[in-house]
Amino acid sequence: MTCRQQRAGKEGPRLLQRIFFVQVVDVSKFGLIYAGAQKNIGIAGVTIVIVRKDLVGNAREGTPTMLDYKTMADSNSLYNTPPCFGIYMCGLVFKHLLDQGGLAAVQEANRAKAKVLYDAIEASEGFFQNPVEVSARSAMNVPFTIPANPELEGPFMQEAAERGLVTLKGHRSVGGMRASIYNAMPVEGIVSLVELMEDFAKRHS
Repeated sequence: MTCRQQRAGKEGPRLLQRIFFVQVVDVSKFGLIYAGAQKNIGIAGVTIVIVRKDLVGNAREGTPTMLDYKTMADSNSLYNTPPCFGIYMCGLVFKHLLDQGGLAAVQEANRAKAKVLYDAIEASEGFFQNPVEVSARSAMNVPFTIPANPELEGPFMQEAAERGLVTLKGHRSVGGMRASIYNAMPVEGIVSLVELMEDFAKRHS
């Protein structure tokens, strides 16, 4: 997803809409960032909230105690029993990211991985096509179709599965294929997919 600034009226809040831990973000520009940990940080069950201190303690009347950020801040995020295993897994991911050079280094690696796949789509001369405007393309989720022969998408995904490249089926509202290449996906996985795409296009062009 791309980062967009939306406004509810002229003075509405800015919303950060992106997959968390994709690239470096200046958190000081936001009053609150609410992020699910799954995909790039850890397993489902962990939510990360970064809230500006001056906003803490201003919960709307009727807010449940455990959903008031002041409650969490005052108890060092331990007001209720946290998902310990999920948090432990996040800690391992953070250590791994730091070992790779931090988020800035991971950001560059993600861009390089995505470029390999996008370049392969462009090089297919229309056999494969990415329907997303260039300026809005994601480095994490790359959808693509076979516009001239959509009936070939099923066989393509079958061949991909035989090579260990799974869950390529596109979102049910869009169709086609979608390669999810989150932080944990090694470049070797992208190369394997590209090799299949090139071979498949040659055989079916």
